[in-house]
Amino acid sequence: MSEATAIPMTILTGFLGAGKTTLLNRLLSAQHGLKIAVLVNDFGEINIDSQLVVGVENDAVINLANGCICCTIREDLLTTTLELLDREDRPEYIIVEASGVSDPVSVALTFRLPALRSLINLDSIVAVVDAESIHQQREQLIQVVDQITAADLVVINKIDLVDAEQQQRVIAWIQTIVPRARILTAEYGEVPVDLLLGVGQYRIDLQAEAHPTQHQHSEEWQTWNYQTEQPFTMSNLQQAFQQLPTSIFRAKGIVYLAEAPERRAIVQLAGKRASLRLGEPWGATTPYSQIVVIGRSNSFDSAEVTAQFDACLADVEQAPREEILTVAEWRRKYQA
Repeated sequence: MSEATAIPMTILTGFLGAGKTTLLNRLLSAQHGLKIAVLVNDFGEINIDSQLVVGVENDAVINLANGCICCTIREDLLTTTLELLDREDRPEYIIVEASGVSDPVSVALTFRLPALRSLINLDSIVAVVDAESIHQQREQLIQVVDQITAADLVVINKIDLVDAEQQQRVIAWIQTIVPRARILTAEYGEVPVDLLLGVGQYRIDLQAEAHPTQHQHSEEWQTWNYQTEQPFTMSNLQQAFQQLPTSIFRAKGIVYLAEAPERRAIVQLAGKRASLRLGEPWGATTPYSQIVVIGRSNSFDSAEVTAQFDACLADVEQAPREEILTVAEWRRKYQA
C-alpha cells in the first residue's frame, strides 16, 4: 500500500483531565462523512474512556487498557492495529486517544515499524491542555511539556474557566515550547473538525532519532479502581471526591446513583474540579459503578480510598428516589 492509499491517523495526547475524550466526542459527532475507528488507551485495569466515546459503532471503539501504549502494551497496539486493518469493513480514518501519561512520540514510532509503515499515514499529533490548571501541574510539568513538544497542533481547552490574561499567558508559554505548532482555543472541546483531520503528514523524523522509547510508567503512577452493583448516595459520593488526596490527579467513572437509578451517571475529577452528570438510561444493562483514580506512585493508600467509597454506598433497605438531577459540580477542598 502506498502513502497515497494508507489510512490517515491522528494521535490525541494530553495530560490527565485535559479534556481529550470530550474533544474526541465533539470530533466524532461532527459532519465529516468519514468511517472512523477509535483506539482508546487507559492506564488502569478498567477503561472508562472507551465507555464514554460516542458517535461511532461499538465495534469501532477498541479498548486498550491495563497499561500504556507507549511502553508496556505497545505490542498490543501493533497487533490491534493490524487486526483493524484486516477487517473487511476497513476504517477510512483512525484516531488514537492515548492515556494521559503516554509519550506521544513513542506511540507514533510504533506506526513507523515495518509492519505498519506502509499501511498508516500519521496525519498529526494533537495535544490538549487545560487552560486553568496547566501552570498548577508542577510535579508533572516535564511530562506535559513533552506532550506539547510532540504536537503539531495544540488545543487549549477550558478557556471558559480563565480570564483573557491567563489565556494569553498559556498561549505565550506554549509558543516558547513549540513555535511551529498551530494553537487553537476551545470550550468543552469545541474545535472545527476540518482543523483537526486531514492536516497533512506528521514529521516523525524530526524527533525519532534521539527519542528514548523505553520507560515504565508503573514506576511513576499508581492506579486504583472500584466496582460495585450497589448504588451510591450522591451527597456522600460528592464528599468522597472532595476529600480524595491531592496527589490524585485524575478520577473518572460511570456510577449508579440512588437518586437517579434509571440512568447512568458520569463522574469526572481533574485537578481541583469535579463534576457529575446524568448520561443514557441503563436500559437492559444491570446498573453498576466503575471508578478509576490515577495518582503518583505510593502517594495514597488504596485501602483508605476504598473505605471512603464504601462509605458512600446507599442503604440497601432505602427505597431509591428519583430526583431532578442534570449536572452537579464541586471543587476539591485543598488543605494548606
